[in-house]
Amino acid sequence: MRHFWQRSALCAALIFTTSAVLAIDIVVTTTVDTAESDGGSVDNFTCDFTSGAIFFPAGDGQCTFRRAVLEAGVRPDADRPINILFDLPMSDPNYDAQLDMWEVQVDSSFILEIDRRFIVDDGGQVTIDGDTQPGGRTDGPKIMINTNSDNSPIFGRSLEVRTSNNTIQNIGFKGGGQIILYEGNNTVTNVWMGLSNDGTQLSLASDASSQAERSMARGGIIMPNSASDDNMISNNRIIGASERAIRVTSGGSGNRIVDNFIGMNADGQVPVGGDIDCSRDPDFNDNLWYGGRGIQVTGSNNTIEGNTFAGLHVTQSANETPPIAMEIAGTNNSIQNNIVGLDVDGDEVGVCGQGLLVQGDEGVVTGNIFFHTRNGFDPNDVGSEFDATIIMQSYTGTGVGAWMQVRDNMIDGGNRSTANFHAYRFAGPGVPVEMRQFIPAKVTSINGMTVSGENGDPLPLGPSTACPGCSIFLYVDDLDDRIESFELVGTATADANGEWTTTLTRPLTSGEALRTQSMSNALNVTHIYDAMNTTRLSDDFYRPMLPEVVFINGFE
Repeated sequence: MRHFWQRSALCAALIFTTSAVLAIDIVVTTTVDTAESDGGSVDNFTCDFTSGAIFFPAGDGQCTFRRAVLEAGVRPDADRPINILFDLPMSDPNYDAQLDMWEVQVDSSFILEIDRRFIVDDGGQVTIDGDTQPGGRTDGPKIMINTNSDNSPIFGRSLEVRTSNNTIQNIGFKGGGQIILYEGNNTVTNVWMGLSNDGTQLSLASDASSQAERSMARGGIIMPNSASDDNMISNNRIIGASERAIRVTSGGSGNRIVDNFIGMNADGQVPVGGDIDCSRDPDFNDNLWYGGRGIQVTGSNNTIEGNTFAGLHVTQSANETPPIAMEIAGTNNSIQNNIVGLDVDGDEVGVCGQGLLVQGDEGVVTGNIFFHTRNGFDPNDVGSEFDATIIMQSYTGTGVGAWMQVRDNMIDGGNRSTANFHAYRFAGPGVPVEMRQFIPAKVTSINGMTVSGENGDPLPLGPSTACPGCSIFLYVDDLDDRIESFELVGTATADANGEWTTTLTRPLTSGEALRTQSMSNALNVTHIYDAMNTTRLSDDFYRPMLPEVVFINGFE
C-alpha cells in the first residue's frame, strides 16, 4: 500500500503546490461537526466569510469541514481558486494516535455541497486535499470523513459538487456518503471510499439495523448529469458500494476512469484465501467479503482503463443479478487493460458476476484480463449465449462508421465449474443477426508452429461468412468444455480468398488447443458494417497433428 499511495500523493502534492500561489485558503481546524448547534443558520455559517446578512462566520469561531465546503461554494468568483486545507491538532477528540490520522465528523442531517452562491456565478475551482494536514501517516489518508457520524439508518451525507474544475484528493470517505459530480472537468484521485480507517476492510454505512447493514459501505463516485463531462477519476480505492463504485449516466462524455481499485482493501488485496464466496443472502454476513459493485458508464468518448476489480459481491436475494464488473454503453468508449478477478498480488479471487456487458458501437475492448467471472443472469442461462465473460448486448451502429472491436482479451475460468461458458458472445435481439451468426476463421493445418486456415464454414442459410483481407487472432485454450482465451499466440492477415498462414509465438503443449477470432478490415465484410468489426471466438478448437476439429461446443 505504501508504494501505491506515496507515488500518487507526490504527484498530487506537485499539482497542489503549483496552483496554491494565488489561491484563497480555508483551513479546517476541528473534526467536530457543530451543525446541530448552528440551529436555523446551518446553511449560512461559514468559517471566515461575510456577505451581507446572508453568509457570516459561525459564532463559535470553529472552521468545520461542512462550513469550509459551504464557504468555498459561496465566495465570489474573484476569490478563486480556493483551497480547503486541514490543520487539526493531535488534541482533537477524533485524532487516532495509533493510526496517526483524524476522522472528521459530518452530521448526515444537513447538506454538504459545493454550489454557486448565485446562478450567474462560475463557482468551482475548489481543491480539497487531505495531504495539507501537517504530520500524520504516509500509508493512507491523513483525513477520513465520516459522513454518517450519527449512524443514521438512511446512511451518510453525500458530498455534492455542483460546479466544475474542482479537485478532491488524498482523503477518505466512510459512512455511506457518495461523491456526486454534477458538472465537468473535476478530478477525484487518491480517495478511499467505504474502507475502515486502517484500510483493511469495508466500513458499514450504518449498523443501526439489519436493513441498514444490507447496503454495506454504499458510497461511490457518481456522475449523474449530461453535463458530467471530462472528469478524471483515478487511483481511488472503493469497496462495498451497493449501487456502483463508479457510475456515469445521462450521456456523460470524455470522462477518464483509470487505475482505480474496486472491491479490495487499501492494499489491493482480498484476504479470503482463494475464490470469493458468492453465497446469496439479502442480509449482511460479516463472515463474507463484500467488494460491492463495479463501474457503469453510459455516454460517449469515455476511457475505462487500468482498473482492477476483485471480490465483487453484494447482499442480494436469489433472483437478483450479481454485480457486473463493467457495464459500458455508448459510442467510442475505450475499455482497455483492466483486470477482473485478480487482486494486485495476482491472487485468484474471482468476482460474483459477469466481466463486461457492452452496448453501442465504435468501441475498443482490448488488453483486458478476466479470471473466473460467472453467469450473472437467470440460472437457466448457464451454457447459453448469456453465459459469457464479455457480452455484446446491443449494437447501435448502421453502415459506414459502425463497428465494435473486442479482441486480445485474456479470459480464464480457472477450471471452476461456476465460470462463464463463453469468452465473448453476442446476446439478445439488440445485436444484428448478421453479427451473431458470422463464423470466425477456421484452422486447416498446424505444422509445428506454422498454422494455416481459411474462411469459417458457410452457413446453410443466412449471411456470408467470407472474410477477405480480415485480421485473424489465434488464442490458446485448454481442453475443457469452456471457450477461453488464455494467451494471444498468433495473428495473421487473410488474402482476398480468406486464406491465411502465420507462425505462432510459441509451440503448443499437449494440453493446449487454438481458438480463432476474425476482424474485418473493410466495409461490407461483416454484412453492411464497417471495418474493425470483430467476431466471437470460434466454437471449435484445433490441436496440433489433428487439423480437423476435435471438439465442437455445439453452438452455431
